[in-house]
Amino acid sequence: MKPFPKPIKVQIVYDGELRKITGVELEEALVSEGINFVMFLKFIFDSYPKIPKLYPPGSISLLLNGKPPTEFEILNGGDKTEISVSYSVN
Repeated sequence: MKPFPKPIKVQIVYDGELRKITGVELEEALVSEGINFVMFLKFIFDSYPKIPKLYPPGSISLLLNGKPPTEFEILNGGDKTEISVSYSVN
């Protein structure tokens, strides 16, 4: 039997618009080692389902350690993700 992946901490920074939904500017997520960016994004959207309801694909900008991530980029402990609204959908 394969051992469980180790937990890692990843920092999430939300812009002003998303703070209205999350209630926080910054939080740390505990996720499994080896998680890729698209799965991490799903984790965030599952935690805050209002985000994808209000902001369709293409309306949110994402950075991983200051650079645009690839879909399957693997996250590491201590990584910093920044999520912001690219334009208002109101």
